[in-house]
Amino acid sequence: MVKQFIKNIVSATAGTLGWSLVKRGDKKLIVLMYHRVLPVTDARYQREEPGMVVSEATFAMHMQTLKDERLPVMTVSQWMTQTTEERAPLTVAITFDDGWLDNYEYAFPVLKQFGYPSTLYVVTDFLGQPAPFWPNKVLTLLLSPEAAITDEWQALLKLTGEDIKVPMSRDNAAQVIDKLKQYSDHDIYQALKPIPAATHAPVEMISLEQLLDAKNTMHVEVGCHTRRHYRLKENLSAEQLFEEVVEAKSILEQKTGVAVSTFCFPNGDFSEEAHNLVCQHYDAAVTTMRGINTADNLSPHSLLRIGVHNDISDTPLKFKAKLSNFGLR
Repeated sequence: MVKQFIKNIVSATAGTLGWSLVKRGDKKLIVLMYHRVLPVTDARYQREEPGMVVSEATFAMHMQTLKDERLPVMTVSQWMTQTTEERAPLTVAITFDDGWLDNYEYAFPVLKQFGYPSTLYVVTDFLGQPAPFWPNKVLTLLLSPEAAITDEWQALLKLTGEDIKVPMSRDNAAQVIDKLKQYSDHDIYQALKPIPAATHAPVEMISLEQLLDAKNTMHVEVGCHTRRHYRLKENLSAEQLFEEVVEAKSILEQKTGVAVSTFCFPNGDFSEEAHNLVCQHYDAAVTTMRGINTADNLSPHSLLRIGVHNDISDTPLKFKAKLSNFGLR
């Protein structure tokens, strides 16, 4: 009770005083980071980590708040091409990671209504597929009412280092996923291989045709998010790194017919080699590091973002607290 009261006080202060200070501006760029946008009644909402989704209604409220605050909204690419004199005191960019189908279904139509552009960071090899990411595969296993731990789970249990009781809550499952992130993507996928996957899994990623429609009719800029969403850490080989950074860009440009100038680091991770390669092939790149970018202290290939999910942004005051960068995580 006391902890929640303190949280409410902090959020209210951040959403009023903190937001007022940020709005005074100093050629600042706030880059919002979204993943999934779904109605709370959608089964996909309940299968996703709480920190990875906002409701359709919350997202529309976010956009209305930006409009009410009369903030200019543009893509990172557009902001990067402006001169210091052209830049507004405070600008907002809207970004989506991964290439989820629900962005096309629910987020982009809202953005079109407001006339706001956005950037979708696409994993090129996952277009038009069922949810392909290992966190979603793990989440599906842990949340399923029919879940039962068998011998096929042993490799996965060895990585988690603990006894797992299934099914579990979304919050507890998210903690398991967070613990798994200490291992390489390859190791996690290998541990999942022996466990039978669900049959007839629905398509959850945007298709190429939908991506092109979003680009052509919904003001969506296409950005690159690697080929297979491998985290670009030191354990990747030079060949894998080239595939994830350079080949992914070429494939995406060939498929869409447009130049791809910005990149998004999966999970925000990158080695020095990965960062250097991104610098060579892209004009800018976004991370998951939290903060607000300022023109006089700018790292174009390590841009800060503010992640948004439903629990911490479902009112205008909470949303402005997040925008202020003083809000609770």
